[in-house]
Amino acid sequence: MIVNLKPMKYFRLIPALLLGAMLTACNTNKKLYEAQQYDQVIQRLAPDICDGDINAKRINMVAASYHKANQADHERIQALKATGQPDVWPEIYQRYCSMKGRNDALKCFPREVKRGMNYVKLDIDDDMMAARNKAESFLVAKTEQLLKSGSKSDAEEAGKYIDQLRHTNRDNANLLNLEKRQMLYLFDKVDFGFQSDYELPNGFEELVFAFDANELPSGMAQVNVSRNPRNPFAYVVVDQVKLSPNRLDEVTFKETNAEKSVVEVTDHSQNKSVAVSGSIYYYLESDRQPSHSVPFEVTSTFKNDFTTIKGDREACSAETLSRLNSKPVPVPTDESLLLDAAKKLNDLIATELKK
Repeated sequence: MIVNLKPMKYFRLIPALLLGAMLTACNTNKKLYEAQQYDQVIQRLAPDICDGDINAKRINMVAASYHKANQADHERIQALKATGQPDVWPEIYQRYCSMKGRNDALKCFPREVKRGMNYVKLDIDDDMMAARNKAESFLVAKTEQLLKSGSKSDAEEAGKYIDQLRHTNRDNANLLNLEKRQMLYLFDKVDFGFQSDYELPNGFEELVFAFDANELPSGMAQVNVSRNPRNPFAYVVVDQVKLSPNRLDEVTFKETNAEKSVVEVTDHSQNKSVAVSGSIYYYLESDRQPSHSVPFEVTSTFKNDFTTIKGDREACSAETLSRLNSKPVPVPTDESLLLDAAKKLNDLIATELKK
């Protein structure tokens, strides 16, 4: 009879491995505690306590870590507030976040464990919100100040405050514009793409990106245009072009003077317009997907009013006589209106880049 003894060796080995792992974990937790890495201690041990692993040594270590970390944050917050400086609020907010995070990590503890470690729910939501608002205000103002200089070194420095703002509130209304402007001052050149499914006249695209020397602030990146840029900063995409037909609106009425002379007056209005709409898609993230878009619509409108009469000129009112100097003029072509819209789109983009 042959007996395989290998499985028995494995069974003897498993408890030894478990014991070794437990000892290693205990030593790691102790070292973290001694190094005052209190949040790491809580992160490692709190989930097991929430799951019912009631171990007195672990609970005591978590309780001590919790109270010491909160005490340190509270003292630091008070010291920062006492300075009265606006640049302290980002750190104050982050320390409030740490306190709330610890409090939330322990709220699932059994009731008797909470009572034993003097756990109470922290009421700091209002303080956190106030600190966040002040932190955002400081970070936005500091970034704006740095970007106004137009220098690369200040743009690099601004990136640190933009990172803090993103960490403080990713939904801040100013964040995307600050990120955009920082890139425009950080690089010598940025690539724009252009797309349209409409047949636009020759020179349209060139006019869209024909920025004058004084149109963009000093120090801002040069705009390079390509139909399919490898690393686009932004794409200008024309989604719709609306061309109105030539219109001639007319209104006819009669005027008389004291001598009862009559004149028939006709006011004419020549009208034609084009509307170009779409979006500017910005690529500010590394995944090369649009980070956000800004819709646009520009219009180019032709309008000419003139007046004609039939009858006695002496019967015309002073207002009608003043309009008789205007004459009908040739209606612009679709191409000329579209090229004028391209110039207006250029102005709109320049304004958008400076926001």
